[in-house]
Amino acid sequence: MKKINLHTHSKYSLDAKLGINEIINQAFENGISYLSITDHDTCDAYLDLDVQKISNSGTIIYGMEADALVDNITYDILCYGFNIDKISLWAKEQYGTVNSRQSIIFENLEYLCKNLNLKIDNSTPFNSQKEYAHAAIYRMLKNNDKNKEFFCKYNIKNISDLYRESTMNPNFPLYIDMSIVWPKIETLAQIIHENGGKIFLAHPYKYNENTDVDKLLNSCLPYIDGIEISNEPQSPEEVNYLYKFAKRNNLLVSAGSDYHGTEKHNDFNVYYLTEDMTNDIENWIKKINGKVTIYHSK
Repeated sequence: MKKINLHTHSKYSLDAKLGINEIINQAFENGISYLSITDHDTCDAYLDLDVQKISNSGTIIYGMEADALVDNITYDILCYGFNIDKISLWAKEQYGTVNSRQSIIFENLEYLCKNLNLKIDNSTPFNSQKEYAHAAIYRMLKNNDKNKEFFCKYNIKNISDLYRESTMNPNFPLYIDMSIVWPKIETLAQIIHENGGKIFLAHPYKYNENTDVDKLLNSCLPYIDGIEISNEPQSPEEVNYLYKFAKRNNLLVSAGSDYHGTEKHNDFNVYYLTEDMTNDIENWIKKINGKVTIYHSK
């Protein structure tokens, strides 16, 4: 059974550190046959691709993990197999640089915090080149004991709680209308489809512990081509449930490990895929144009 990993990140994602050629070599050495680098809101890593530096055989599918809005709620949308030159230019125009968009988000969060009289610890200032805006605000609020009541009231135990609540709940006091930086999913779907690609909802079980997965899936159905059924070590029951949902709704399936080359995300293995699931993924990969196959004779 072929090994597939269609969700990995390079140094062009703020929370990852390796270059594309290094990731590809490591993945192929780990037996991956089909790989995609899916950086956040950019596909610039592919501009650094040098097939002469790749020492093993395999197929690379052009990819990107794009933020997009469904009814003003932020979701991660995996895009695959597109025209790399055109989508790279579009992403630059739509999302700007990681520094610019994170600075915009941080300024809005800081404004809301001040209006709520929350105490921000600025002893270590926000650096948009090294830290996500929500992570910085979480750190700055957490470092001040005067904000304990706010954290308890809204049951914020980690950065994910803060980020997902603020971007997915208009009633949350730190909610931001993320249309200031993200496109609507209709816009994303149109540009990716026009350029030969497909879009998939990423990791449906990993948005918020209170998320109604069925509601989430159905809200995205009109726009997506598929679902990422496995992301990191989910349970086999979750993977199977998503696979059956995809089958019922004539959707494609994808899978990945969310590899970042860091201590937290350093696994190329994708878990709980059956042979049928793997074959289904391989079938649509073979039909898509936006990919590069590297072959080394033995």
